[in-house]
Amino acid sequence: MALAAAGAVGLALLWVPPAQAKPQPTREPAGVAAVAEAERDRVMGTGWQSSPDRAWTTAGDAEGFHVLVADAAEGYAWRTVATLSESGFDTDRWIGNACVTGSGRRAVVVYAPRTFTNKAELSARGGFTAVVDLETGGVTKLPATTSLAYFNPGCGTGEAVALTQEGDEQRPGTRLLRLDAERAKLGPKITVKGQLTSTVPVGNGFVGARGAYLTKVDGKGGTTDLAEASNVPFAIRPDGSGGVNYLELDGTSMRARRLTGDRQVTLAEGGVGAFGLERGAGGRVFLTGKPSTVAALPATVQRLDVPATAEVSTTGRLAFERTMTAEETLPGGTASAAAAPVRLTAVVPQTRKAVSFQVAPTHTATAGAAEVSPALGRPGATAAGTTSRAKVAPAAADDDLMTRFDPEDPDPWCAVPRNDMKTLAYHPRPRQIEWAVDYAIFGALTQSRPANFKNFGLPAYSPQGMFPPRTLAGGGHVSAQIMLGILAQESNLWQASQTESGEYGNPLIGNYYGRNYYDEDTSDDWRIHWDEADCGYGVGQVTDGMRKAGKEKPGEVARPAVQQRAIALDYAANIAASLQILQDKWNQTYSNGLVINNGDPTMVENWYFAAWAYNSGFYPSKGDGGPWGVGWSNNPINPRYDPARHPFLDVRNPFDLDDNVPVFSDAAHPQDWPYQEKVIGWAAQSIDTGDDGVGFRTAFWIGEPLDARIRRTQQKPDMRLFCDSSNNCDPLARVQPNEPGLEQEPPGPCLHKNGSGQYDLKCWYHAPVTWKGDCEESCGFEGIRYDVPDNYAEPVDGTHNPPQCTAATLPANALIVDSISSGTSMPRCGNAPRNDGTFVMEFAEGWPGEYTSKIDTHQLDNGFGGHHWFTRARGSAKFRVVATWAPPSSHTGRSGVFVYVPPTGGRVNDAYYEVNTGDGRIRMLKVDQEAYHGRWAFLGNYQLRSGAYVRLDTSRSAASEKTISMDAVAFVPGGI
Repeated sequence: MALAAAGAVGLALLWVPPAQAKPQPTREPAGVAAVAEAERDRVMGTGWQSSPDRAWTTAGDAEGFHVLVADAAEGYAWRTVATLSESGFDTDRWIGNACVTGSGRRAVVVYAPRTFTNKAELSARGGFTAVVDLETGGVTKLPATTSLAYFNPGCGTGEAVALTQEGDEQRPGTRLLRLDAERAKLGPKITVKGQLTSTVPVGNGFVGARGAYLTKVDGKGGTTDLAEASNVPFAIRPDGSGGVNYLELDGTSMRARRLTGDRQVTLAEGGVGAFGLERGAGGRVFLTGKPSTVAALPATVQRLDVPATAEVSTTGRLAFERTMTAEETLPGGTASAAAAPVRLTAVVPQTRKAVSFQVAPTHTATAGAAEVSPALGRPGATAAGTTSRAKVAPAAADDDLMTRFDPEDPDPWCAVPRNDMKTLAYHPRPRQIEWAVDYAIFGALTQSRPANFKNFGLPAYSPQGMFPPRTLAGGGHVSAQIMLGILAQESNLWQASQTESGEYGNPLIGNYYGRNYYDEDTSDDWRIHWDEADCGYGVGQVTDGMRKAGKEKPGEVARPAVQQRAIALDYAANIAASLQILQDKWNQTYSNGLVINNGDPTMVENWYFAAWAYNSGFYPSKGDGGPWGVGWSNNPINPRYDPARHPFLDVRNPFDLDDNVPVFSDAAHPQDWPYQEKVIGWAAQSIDTGDDGVGFRTAFWIGEPLDARIRRTQQKPDMRLFCDSSNNCDPLARVQPNEPGLEQEPPGPCLHKNGSGQYDLKCWYHAPVTWKGDCEESCGFEGIRYDVPDNYAEPVDGTHNPPQCTAATLPANALIVDSISSGTSMPRCGNAPRNDGTFVMEFAEGWPGEYTSKIDTHQLDNGFGGHHWFTRARGSAKFRVVATWAPPSSHTGRSGVFVYVPPTGGRVNDAYYEVNTGDGRIRMLKVDQEAYHGRWAFLGNYQLRSGAYVRLDTSRSAASEKTISMDAVAFVPGGI
């Protein structure tokens, strides 16, 4: 037997948990920090030892949104100063935006799960917002959620910051908040009519872009147009001399302009995306890239000979770009996976020396980072430490106890429950996803699933027997890469939550609890609102018909229960159902005249409208002359998207054949692109999942190498194509809106009139568009890996983290107390589990009858016997989960006690196990779960009496946000 001895690394015997030391930011030496000191002047330039310069960037993964900093005076040794996340969200990646204030001391960060960018309301005003002290790592979370648009937050020249809450088709207008970052204090909310973008604080008010105007907003919401641009101004950067600098597009060219008082001058001109404006500390603005012409620049605007897309340090001594790999686009299936390294290529402008960095972000739980965002409200008041037992009961006279989540308490509206051990979804390999897509688009995904396939509890079925494909209007079939791009964007190819390929866990479900975390009321954001549940399931995030019968959304019909369960648990069935939805969107748009190029559905670009509608829906014509078509939120001319953006994930310079590296760092800020452009980007540049290499075969463009690259780059149409006479829109027009409530709007491009003849700003698009007249040659072709005629079998299952199904490593007489009852069949262990005692889980209430602590409790099949539970350590009573293991009441005497730590799901370094010997004596033992993955940890020998138990209380661990696992306990009679 390979048993850990008492006192081994990772295990400590304590009488009580010790006080927790304040975490410190983790420093990761890299790059020039590793250069010999004698060489640093040559690389970094003179004066670096006393320079206040600070480089900073952000990186997101499944654990959180990391803020990384490197100071010149420390040789640019990178450190993770803070990690931001919120509990209760199943996400593969946290994404966000940040800016640093004029002092260089503070970062203001907007962060959210990646999938928030798939929902218009969440993208517009769902981002959590916080102030991070870049010296100490201290975090102050703010009681407001704001926009995930690329321009939010907007820092000024001092410590004031503009925060934006956007409107949408259903909620017109823009709301601004002024933040004093030094005090972390928000000013009053200011509402501006219409859409205001790229807002920054200037003086006592704001300056932003409203239509083609640079517009000032005072403290009461009054507006004054300061200057007219050739198009919507963006990248607005105030400087320390009172100037406001910005970029504007004019056809295929771009200008950098500066407004001082009422005088406006051009600073630089060039091609779109050839240069940029970056802001630094102390009122500095940097002109980057290679403009074709540059005028005399003021002292506060400095030209740097660095790439246009480079991030610039606070005083301009370092410029760097992220070189993200395909592997990093899916950084591991579980929240317990290690973060992928951040790779940076940098240049020191003073010396022109190139430097490379590689930094591994660490989960840094600095002061305030583990606190719940006040924008999420607070769980209701209950007695400190109050817990309520889950619905559990002895299974039989053998004193066996099985943890159950009673679906009636509370009663979820989503049809397929989470945290039900009999409802575990399988997480497929990427090759299995691709196989299912390749077969489904040809209607060949008809392979039989036998009864109780993978323990799903279903009768025999076939995926497309259950969900037969639709016939496409105009003929043909769905492009394989478009379907794969949809799945990549919706779920990063996840079917199950918090899992890796081959594992089983909870189904991936969108907002299962119906939390209202983006509405106006922050007091109830941890309340459970079953009637608000999204119920989007699996790899395609299928929502249609996925509520229980009788609980449907307006106009919805619940699917049969068998179909609902198949969609939730079987990736192939989910893909078949998702394909039906995508085919319906094609038919809806195509049949209403929304045709792209030559309308061939096998060509990638031709799905622009259908993908647009797949995400944000389609407004059908009512036949009354009213607006209809695809809405404004995904219109590429919408100024919430960076107008100088390149195609999502494409190479930086298509004309340079030596530039073969796609910009995978785009995946870290997907909010900068409309949904359909992200889908096409994924079709052209696949994710890398780590176990099958590239996630799926990509689309391809034909021709000579340079021609093919240019054709691929032209996957993104000119944004003006969707603003024309067909939707009463003219990019060059200046019409005064006059519908009641819009009289204050400036002239703009929307010419649509309501029934009373008033201009109403509703330019929904519904006309055919061609930007590739030779689409049969210049559009993207699909790439089929699994040709149906070749009769490929379904690829074999993944093998990540196999469970330990038996107690072979323990003495034969060990009594096992597990989280599953004897005889329960688990997917990868069958009927192997033993349970010789009782197991109880308890959950803290947030409101009476509502268990907030369940929201971020998960299950995985890789534990002992094929199952374990895990949550996150937050040191908070409201998220408290308590697990108790007890041997049979008849068991007494000397016993060795072991706890099992599964391969994943347990990363805390301070899991405190309470051993109650039954005579009133209690021992508290600290186990470093990170050190015991896949092993039994020995807690010691004890003289047990009737009533003895082992208990794990998650609130005793430090608020580290690391995962803490609850699996099995073994009692060995006679001791070890």
